[in-house]
Amino acid sequence: MRVLFTTAAWPSHYMFMAPLAWAFRAAGHEVRVAAQPHVVETVLASGLTAVPVGPDLDFAALHRRFVAETDPALYRTRDAIITIFHRVAEMMAPDLVAHAEAWRPDLIVRDPVAFAASVAGQVVGAPVVRHAWGPDLYGTDPGKWLAHHVLERLGPTYALYGVEAPETFDRFAVDPTPPALRIDAPGQSVPMAYVPYNGPGVVPSWVLEPPDRPRVCITWGTFTSTATDQPEMFLVPKILDALAELEVEPVLAVTAAERALLGGHRPGVRIVQDLPIHTVLPSCSAVVHHGGATTVLSAARFGVPQLTMPHLFEQRLNSDLLEAAGACVQLTAGQAGVPAIRAAVAELIRPDAPQAAASRALREQILAMPPLASAVDRIESWLRGGAAADLDG
Repeated sequence: MRVLFTTAAWPSHYMFMAPLAWAFRAAGHEVRVAAQPHVVETVLASGLTAVPVGPDLDFAALHRRFVAETDPALYRTRDAIITIFHRVAEMMAPDLVAHAEAWRPDLIVRDPVAFAASVAGQVVGAPVVRHAWGPDLYGTDPGKWLAHHVLERLGPTYALYGVEAPETFDRFAVDPTPPALRIDAPGQSVPMAYVPYNGPGVVPSWVLEPPDRPRVCITWGTFTSTATDQPEMFLVPKILDALAELEVEPVLAVTAAERALLGGHRPGVRIVQDLPIHTVLPSCSAVVHHGGATTVLSAARFGVPQLTMPHLFEQRLNSDLLEAAGACVQLTAGQAGVPAIRAAVAELIRPDAPQAAASRALREQILAMPPLASAVDRIESWLRGGAAADLDG
């Protein structure tokens, strides 16, 4: 069977999909990953075959431009977000459809915002499965609203290739979230255990040594710090100020762009650049971050309590669910001052902290979920049934 994974704009979105792509490969299927040029290097680093589609795109730069150029009222109603994702889909569609017509995939697995995958699927008659990259946004009113309006705007693109727009982008999804964090989305879903993949890297020797103080990981993702021209969204300097007066070992995981935002030297802080956080988290007593799905689920997989300070919609959604599960402390932008951050971390690293117990419970939920091979088996059965079988059966 030929399986075409399709991702848009963000390397982190592909990383969520890489374990399932490898599960299909390990089961003997042909796998290719269609991605915009910005993501191709990440695909190649994972050991899979990449297909560049569309022009190169710096999504953070595109987002910043829309924030600057869009009328504030329109941006507040999220019209700019619809326009961005519609534009990305139109950029990807010509190359993606051409490759699908030449290669004829039996299945397309898409990143939730890789909407061009639906166009290619309609053209070649391939079923499309959505790969959620955290709690499924399409189970929320804003997610349904986004899908409805992007589908509506893509009508002329479907027509350009001589096909009708479907009623919905996809009817099925694979969902890597544990039960305590799951959102029911329209259609059927296949649950599968989350497998952390944050890219390749070399495990440093100090990770293997027990820390003499509670180790606290700080990460700000790969998008939040550059999504707008508002420096207050980059809270890492404030976090480091808060941790300076605690008896902890701060480990700051940054990209090259974020490192440039740090300013002066930070004594006592271990700064690691481009180190996969799944190599560090097992040794940590807490993690402080922006509420991104990758960090939320990676920390949950290792039973690490979390402090989240979300800014964007999906980050707030993730944080709300994690807080409801008892596994985090959440601070809003208005609450995230140095004293509050310090107090929250001091609470989380206590051996008897309730968030630690709840985090261990999340880990047990993840470990009890069906493995990736089971998800592949169920999708295979669905396809053998003519894509009419019940995936939850």
